[in-house]
This record gives sequence, C-alpha cells and structure tokens, in this order.
Amino acid sequence: MHRTSLPGLVYYHLYPHPRPNDPHNFATHLTRNLVPEVRAETQTFYGTLDCIEARYPGLNYTHPPHRMRLSRFTHHRRLFRAFDELGLTDDEILSLCRWEGTRWARERYEREEGVRVRDTTGDEIPDWVEPVKHRLFSAHASAEAVADLAFSLIGRGPGGEALQQAEEESEDEMESVGIELNQRLSAAAEARERGADVVMDEAWEQWLKEAAERGVLADPVAAFRAGHTFPPIAAVATEVVSATRISSTASTMPPAGTAM
Repeated sequence: MHRTSLPGLVYYHLYPHPRPNDPHNFATHLTRNLVPEVRAETQTFYGTLDCIEARYPGLNYTHPPHRMRLSRFTHHRRLFRAFDELGLTDDEILSLCRWEGTRWARERYEREEGVRVRDTTGDEIPDWVEPVKHRLFSAHASAEAVADLAFSLIGRGPGGEALQQAEEESEDEMESVGIELNQRLSAAAEARERGADVVMDEAWEQWLKEAAERGVLADPVAAFRAGHTFPPIAAVATEVVSATRISSTASTMPPAGTAM
C-alpha cells in the first residue's frame, strides 16, 4: 500500500476538492500563499529586512506565540487548523515546515556560516518586578490591619506637623498607645470570632464607615494629599491615651457592691 507523503496529506486536507484556480500541490501552495504571508509578517514585525535576524526570523510552527503571529493570515490559519485536525506531532510539523523564514532556515544558516543569530525580540521588555499589593480596608477589616494603617500614617495628614512634634517629644508614650490600641482591637476581634456581639471600637467603626462613603480607603496616600483627614489618628491620639487609662483603671476596680 502506498502511503501518502506528509506534504500530500496536508495538501489534500486543505484542498479536498481542488478547483481549477487552487494550487495543484503543496509546493505550489507554499510558493503562492505561505511564503508571501511569512514575508508580510516579517516586514510587519521587524519593520525592515536589513538585518540578519529579519532575514532569518526563525519562525517555529510549533511555538504558540509564533503560531499566534502567523494566524493573522488566512492561509496560515488554515494550515494550523489542518495540523491540529490531522493530529500531527511537533516532529512531523518541523519536518514539513522547511522554507523561508522558518526555524529550519535559521538553523541551516547558522550551521553553514558558523554564527548564531541573536533573537532581540524581548530586549525592550523590562525584567519582571512583583507589584506591590495594596490592601483595601472595609468595616470588617482586621483590628491589626486597621491599627497598622492608622499608626503608620501618624503625622502625615493635615495637622500632622504638630502631631509629629508631639511624637518626638514623647516617643515612648506614643508607642505604648499603639500597643494598647492594637491589643484592645485584637481582643475585640477575637471576641467577635467567638460569636460575641461586641463593638470593635466606636471611633474606628464610625471613621471607617465615613471613609468608605467618601471612597478614600482604596488609596490612603492620595486621600491625604487631597486633604482628607484620617481620624481617629488626628483626633484620637490623645483620646486613646485617656481611654486606655480609664479602661485600665476600670479593670482594676472591684465590682460594684464589693467591699473594699
């Protein structure tokens, strides 16, 4: 039994019923349709053919990015569809695609000339840098996240100079306020997780509600530059001190009705 060659197999899949104006074989189809499309793609991609890389672009018909580029053209799009429908392997595709502009042509040139054609496609693409993920805070944000945001913004909003000066005068005291507030909010968050109906902190929750309505939570830095204040930092810095002192005093006092 005579086995159909690979070019013949692809040709008859592309042209099952050839018309008089259709190519008579795969070689004619290649010369008439595929090579002109390769030249058009190369001219579009490189802009000029005055360099070795443009003359030998090394298009790999098994490489998805190269197939995507060539699929813009009608005959190449049909060719790739035929490859998939016939179930050709990568080795079969590479053995068939040996014409101008392909990987085969570049490798032959490199072998004959003893040089290597450098691929400059990605030279202008910068190295990948992991983007900084900005967390969005809502009314249900964790106590630690809210406290970290608040105390990282001390002295950066309107009126921040006075607050920064106060911080410099009593740095230890301000640090103790942050720790106490963080602990208080964390304790309330843990109580909520256990099912208790407790308020995280009235001042914080009121501020979060108002800030969400103003739409300033997405970018705190931009909000500060726009003049939005971030209470309770601007107004609660002193309140926190008194509130924590009252809380600590209340915790040490005996219950009502208990003899001293």
